[in-house]
Amino acid sequence: MTRNNLTARRNEQSKTVGEQLAVIIPFYYKLLNAAYIGHFFEKIRHVRRLLPTGKNCGLLLPVLFILSACVAAPITPPTAKVSELRKILVTSVESPPLEVIPDLIETRFPVYNQFQYQAMPSHLYLEEKIYQHPGGILIAGMVSKDEVVPAADAYRTTASMEESALHEPADSWTPSLALAQQAVAQLNGDRIKAKLSNQPSRLPMASKDRNANPGNWHDAIEQWYGQDISSVAYRPSDLEQVDALLEVGIGSYRIFNAQTSLQVLVKLIDPKTRQVIGRTRARTFSAEDSPQTLLSQDAEKFKQLVSLMGTQLLTQAFGNLGLPHDAPDSKFQAAVDKTAL
Repeated sequence: MTRNNLTARRNEQSKTVGEQLAVIIPFYYKLLNAAYIGHFFEKIRHVRRLLPTGKNCGLLLPVLFILSACVAAPITPPTAKVSELRKILVTSVESPPLEVIPDLIETRFPVYNQFQYQAMPSHLYLEEKIYQHPGGILIAGMVSKDEVVPAADAYRTTASMEESALHEPADSWTPSLALAQQAVAQLNGDRIKAKLSNQPSRLPMASKDRNANPGNWHDAIEQWYGQDISSVAYRPSDLEQVDALLEVGIGSYRIFNAQTSLQVLVKLIDPKTRQVIGRTRARTFSAEDSPQTLLSQDAEKFKQLVSLMGTQLLTQAFGNLGLPHDAPDSKFQAAVDKTAL
C-alpha cells in the first residue's frame, strides 16, 4: 500500500471517528440528563446495539469524563468566616422521588414479565408516575392501568405556590427533611446553635416537570446546587437572627437491585448577601437488602437505612466545610462525589 493510500485511509478513519463522536456525545449527554448515572448504566445495555462495533465502546470513557466535569465545583468557606458563626438556620430542599431498579411492577405483577406482555407496547397497560408507597415513600415508577395505588399529590402547585414554600402531603416521608433534622442535631453544640426552618425550599423546576422523569429532577438539583446566590425565599426575620444559612438537599437516591445509594448536597450561605460561601457533596451506598425487604412494613427499614447513611454523609460534608459538629460512629464509608449525580 502506498504512502498516499495510507494517508487517505487514516483520514477516512479519522473522519469516521469524528462523525461517530458527533453522534455519540449528544446522544449520551441526553441519556445522562434523562436519568441518574446508575440509571444510565442500566440503559447502556439497550443502546449498545446502536454502536457499529465493540471497539467504539472505548469512546464512552472520554465522553463520560467530559460530561462529569460539567458539575459545580465544591467551595471551601474561609476559615475566618466559619469561626465567626454562632447561629445557623437549616433548610431542607425538595427531595426527588425514589428510583427502584428493577421496577417494583415486576414484583407486584410478575405476569408482565411474560412474553405476550413484553411483545406489546408498554403504554397500553402501564403508565409512569409518582406514587406513594406504604410508609409515605414517594416512588417514580411504572403503575398498571388496572392497579389502584395512592397517587402522590406532593408536587401539585398553584399560581400562589410557585413562589412560596413546598406543600407536601402530611403522610409523605421526605428524606431531605429527615437529614435536615439530623444536621441540626449534629451542629448544635457549645459554639453553634442551629435551628430547623419550617419553610422547606422548592427546587427550581416548573410544575409540569414534577413527574416521574428522573432527568427533570437531576437537572433541577444540579441547577440548585450550582447557584452561587441562594434562590430560597427566606423570611426577613429569619435572616436577621442567624449568621449563616445551611441548605440540605438530596442528589442520587435509589435502590438498584440490592444496593441502596444516597448522595447529600450541602450549601453554606451568607444571610446578608445570599452568596454561597461553602458547597460540598458526599455519596455512599449500602448493599444489605433487596427492595422488597427494605420497603416492606411501611418501609421502616429503608427509612432507618437512609437516615443512617445520611447522617454519615452530613458528618463528612460538615468536615469539608470546616463546621464544628458531633460526629457519630458509622460502618459506612462516605466519599466526596467529584462526578455527576
